[in-house]
Amino acid sequence: MTELNHSQWLNRDFGEAKDFVVRILIFVKLLYYFFQRPLVHLILREKLKSKLNGDIVFGKIDRFLLDEGGMFKTFVYKICDKFHSLKNSVILVPGVGYGRNLFQLAAFHPKQIVAFDLYEYKNEWDFLSQKIFKEFGTEVLFLKGDFENVPKIYEKQVDFIISDAVLEHIRDLVKFMETARKFLKRKGIFYASFGPIWYGPGGDHLDWGKDRLFDHLILNEKEYQKNFNETFDNSFINDSCEGSFLVKKNLFSRLRAEKYLNILDKAGFKKLLLWTKISSPAINLFKNNQDLYQILDAKGVPKFDRFCSGLYLYSRPK
Repeated sequence: MTELNHSQWLNRDFGEAKDFVVRILIFVKLLYYFFQRPLVHLILREKLKSKLNGDIVFGKIDRFLLDEGGMFKTFVYKICDKFHSLKNSVILVPGVGYGRNLFQLAAFHPKQIVAFDLYEYKNEWDFLSQKIFKEFGTEVLFLKGDFENVPKIYEKQVDFIISDAVLEHIRDLVKFMETARKFLKRKGIFYASFGPIWYGPGGDHLDWGKDRLFDHLILNEKEYQKNFNETFDNSFINDSCEGSFLVKKNLFSRLRAEKYLNILDKAGFKKLLLWTKISSPAINLFKNNQDLYQILDAKGVPKFDRFCSGLYLYSRPK
């Protein structure tokens, strides 16, 4: 079942990267979001200002998005391309998993993609490396492990580090960012999308329902584990990309949004753009449950984080 699920996602990715009809549909949707995003940004900023005014992260956000906000990877990577051309570049992809989004990245015709993950997906990796080279002429090198397994010849030779859905799972983010900087060229780009973050709605990467977005923060460990055992089976126990696997292995950074930004700054990265996804289910939940805000206050949950379902960060070495 897991392999079929992976195949379905990879086929969708290939459609976004190559299929003419799919690309036209995405283009039409992006036109809609082109006009929608500025208005939504203004509305969300004003809506949240009373609760978050003075919040450090709130003041650094360049664009507020409602939920996914039409952030197709084709669009997300195009922003990277505006900072520095992806064509003929060398790209490092940490935490690649089974290879989601690599087709969309390869569509920009980089020279080489070096991708690594702690967990190996040999069948998917073999398929992707052959398919991407055939369709886009891009060489893909997959490695099992972490930064230490990336050959030293790539230090100071990487144009981009592209990180999707990884930072929220890095336990030692300080070391991760310091090491990442060693591989980037002086004017290289570090892009990361990450979330849900731990203190945000659905921070445990599990779907408990729209009324239970903060169970992972509110319940004690015993109650949470009991609910987990009763609700989630072992279907994806060996799939590192599934929420149940992440919970069992405790693969979460457990950092506040502000801490992510502080770590990147101290590691020598300068912010270029910072966009955030604001969770409409969280907004509705607070509206319908007036006590929840006070409960989270008592738990010390950061005010910004409780509305944030993800962040998009573009940065480069200072």
